[in-house]
Amino acid sequence: MAENDIDIKRGGGYIGAFGSRIDMMANEVVTSSGITTVPSSPYHITLITKDELRQLTTDLSNKIDDLYDNATKIDTKHIFSLGLGGDPKGVCWVVIIWNAGNLFRRKYGLSYKQFHITLSNNDDHSIDKSLYSLRTIFSIENLNINIIDHLVLSYNLSEQYDQVFIYAREMCNRFPNSEKGWLRLGDIARRNEQYKLAMLAYAQTIHLINGQENEKIQDYCYKKIFHCASIYTEWECLFGENELDQIPEELKINLFTPWTQIIRQRFMNIYLNEQPLFHQNPREHLLVPFIDPRQTNQNLGRY
Repeated sequence: MAENDIDIKRGGGYIGAFGSRIDMMANEVVTSSGITTVPSSPYHITLITKDELRQLTTDLSNKIDDLYDNATKIDTKHIFSLGLGGDPKGVCWVVIIWNAGNLFRRKYGLSYKQFHITLSNNDDHSIDKSLYSLRTIFSIENLNINIIDHLVLSYNLSEQYDQVFIYAREMCNRFPNSEKGWLRLGDIARRNEQYKLAMLAYAQTIHLINGQENEKIQDYCYKKIFHCASIYTEWECLFGENELDQIPEELKINLFTPWTQIIRQRFMNIYLNEQPLFHQNPREHLLVPFIDPRQTNQNLGRY
């Protein structure tokens, strides 16, 4: 049994996650929802279905044992329950977020899966079992930043990019001193071609992780900032007139701030050997935003 009481193994022709923590998630929802029917099979999260495993067995031939071995090494520490989905008097389940499981599936060419724990004797594989199937209105007000972060990653894996942007913004707004939200915001903004927002979000990430010795994330953010500045936008808080709309109103007070000397130092002399591809229209006015720390409204200076 794994350290966190979840074991990935074969069961009835499929591969699934079993264990006491899976049972605990299921029983908490069963108790709070008043469900009296208990399924005949053990509570579990299906990782790979029977049909998928049958197809993989054909495609992988003698490599199928490697699949089983790799499956047992999947991260199971970050499996989250979001609550009851379906009808308590019929087919019902626990809605689950498990990004490591979907990353594993992607590795083997399988589609994104709406992970869940079936609570009823019967199941219907055609029913939506995502977050949208929850019985109660979903709210992130009581979720901690770690769960919201995994929710953002889940939406990203399922290619629901509008939701990624919404929840990344919410992370930054609720937890402005954590780098997690700013990093997610930078990535989704860059994907949405909002390069000024991406640049400032990456800079905020670097500022917040300074001193944490997380060179991997720092280097990643520096490269993305350089990419934005080389091709798409001016450096730092220097805005073209069409770029101000990229910045969410609630995040301006965090993003309209001068960069630290540490960040600026990193980019000194970068154009000694090559010139940027981005060229500003000389007729376009540039704006330098200013936030009065005593007020929530913004004042814009013209450059």
